[in-house]
Amino acid sequence: MSAIEVKPSLVTRSLGAFATLRAEPAYARLLLGGFISGIGDWFNTVAILGLLLRLTGSPLAISVSLAIRWAPRVLLAPLTGALADRAPRKVIVVTCDILSTVAALSFLLVTDASRVWIVWVGLTALVALSAFRGPASVGIIPAVVGPESLAGANALEGMSIGSMTILGAALGGVAATWFGPRPSFIINAVSFALSAILTISVAIPRTLSSETRGLAALQEPLSLIRRSPALKLVFALSFVVPLGAGASQTLTPVYGARVFNAGDQGIGTLFAAIGVGYLLGGLVAPRFAARPSLTMVVSLVACGMMEVTLSQSPTLAFAALAQGLFGGALAVMNTHLGTTVMRETPVDVLGRVAAVQEVINLSIIIPAALVAGALLNVIAPRTMGALAGAMIALVGLVAVIPARRIKE
Repeated sequence: MSAIEVKPSLVTRSLGAFATLRAEPAYARLLLGGFISGIGDWFNTVAILGLLLRLTGSPLAISVSLAIRWAPRVLLAPLTGALADRAPRKVIVVTCDILSTVAALSFLLVTDASRVWIVWVGLTALVALSAFRGPASVGIIPAVVGPESLAGANALEGMSIGSMTILGAALGGVAATWFGPRPSFIINAVSFALSAILTISVAIPRTLSSETRGLAALQEPLSLIRRSPALKLVFALSFVVPLGAGASQTLTPVYGARVFNAGDQGIGTLFAAIGVGYLLGGLVAPRFAARPSLTMVVSLVACGMMEVTLSQSPTLAFAALAQGLFGGALAVMNTHLGTTVMRETPVDVLGRVAAVQEVINLSIIIPAALVAGALLNVIAPRTMGALAGAMIALVGLVAVIPARRIKE
């Protein structure tokens, strides 16, 4: 099977986000399901991060929780990608949502420091299920939308992330502050159940399953990446960007709770600010569909500059503004990164390509986050944030040269 063919005229005439919603009702329901479960996940995330800081008093616990969120994805990626290319993707998504509903309730058992281990077990279960769900979910998108809707769909994914972050992180911070973490855990479980119901209601066309097995199943996506200059750029960025991202994700709750002394509400505010930026970035991202590769790297430079600005922010409000601009640039970059992968990849290989990308990303971001958490005991958060941002910007500047040479 050949890759999804997109004529240059389609790239330049890509539908915008709201036009895609009108043109693709099946995708709209899938997007709503992901949006609901995403809100629940943010309630859970804010509650867990605040709970860990209170029970352990150590930023390293945050890094450990982030590592647990990522590690199963790396270990399971060869299996999850192959499964997404062979089994019905709708069945995978629905099954994972149902099992996640049960796993999300396990956090209700964490009542004191002696039960912190339940957090690790519960997070591992949720992330393992998410690892199976992710490649299948990515593979569904080009099966339910037309080629002209791919950029709009990926923009909507970014806008959905932004919106769910605004609502989930902000309301999650309020809920954890006023009512404690337990209601947030229940909301997360309910959100998974609603996502499963919405996915069941969507008729998803059956795509051809990959017949490639064994070692060849792993070599096929790697060979595809080597043949595509655009995919080479995407995967090159996947090797270097996580170094800064690992430090950034560790720093955000530390900024909110400690640097600005705002507790759970500060954590929620900074995550919500990223969401606002993500929402606005998704609105403008399809406007740059003609030059996706160059747009990716320029957006990366902007991300690094905003990370440096955040690290030197004098107040929480100023930091939230920098986070918002960071989120906007990130949304534009991720929209075109996702669109590039879908346009350059055959449908029957897409699950494995998505899995390879995730393995590269997480294999780097996990140790980066752990090292960042450990170094925060000896390096000031603002100093680490400035270094991480400078590195991200430098990578983007270097990548501008090959990006300009890619014909799109």
